[in-house]
Amino acid sequence: MVNWEKTASIILVGLMLIFTLFPLYWLIVTSFKTRLEVIGGVVFIPHQLNWMNYYRPLFEDVYGAYLRNSFILSIAEIALCLPPGILAAYAFSRLKFKADNHFLFWFLTNRMAPPAAFLIPYWVLYTYLNLFDTIYGLIIINSIGNLPFVIWVLKGFIDAIPGDIEEAAYIDGYTFWQMLRKILLPLLRPAIAVCSLFVFIFTWNEMLFASLLTTSPAAMPLTGGLLHYMSQIWVNWSEIAALSVVANLPVIIVIYFLQKHIATALTFGAVR
Repeated sequence: MVNWEKTASIILVGLMLIFTLFPLYWLIVTSFKTRLEVIGGVVFIPHQLNWMNYYRPLFEDVYGAYLRNSFILSIAEIALCLPPGILAAYAFSRLKFKADNHFLFWFLTNRMAPPAAFLIPYWVLYTYLNLFDTIYGLIIINSIGNLPFVIWVLKGFIDAIPGDIEEAAYIDGYTFWQMLRKILLPLLRPAIAVCSLFVFIFTWNEMLFASLLTTSPAAMPLTGGLLHYMSQIWVNWSEIAALSVVANLPVIIVIYFLQKHIATALTFGAVR
């Protein structure tokens, strides 16, 4: 007897996988096609792998510099946001001071507000401070959105850690910095990994400010460069697909290596 419920579930999962994975497959396949294969009709498997779609924009054009800027920007964001984010999250979690909830809400509004609402003020400010078309300017503007996210996530994790652990450390003669380094940070390792992952993804994928506040290869990241790749005359879809694959690879690799910490962070505090 046919189990229709199980069969329907298998069909539904199969359709969802096709709907999810086919765009990625088509992106990868297109990145190896020649121009004739792209405009000549539907080709599911290219006749030969055209590696020039990767080599030319990365090594003969400016997109290698754009890729380098994306790495510098994303790593700098992690280094800039995590240390103050940990300290601020600890303060909001453990210390009670006047208007603490209002300060926390104000931090979160910087993340919730639409970035386009700040575009003109940033444009005027960056032009006045000579931060326009600089990688330092992008680091600052991304940290304004990433730091509140780090504080909000880490505060929830610190709330789940019993305060008795810290009190026992102080009784044993630990200073605050010793307690932070030897006790709190090891317990927060999954949370720090998750925050690093999301800060990396948010910064890597940011396109609005990257495309409007930078113009030269010295500062523009890959997302802004991809937006400027298309012209009014023609579009090289194969090279755009190749650059899109390159832009997705670092995120996939980072998620793969941090997936254990992500699973641990999702269950952190569930059992106390």
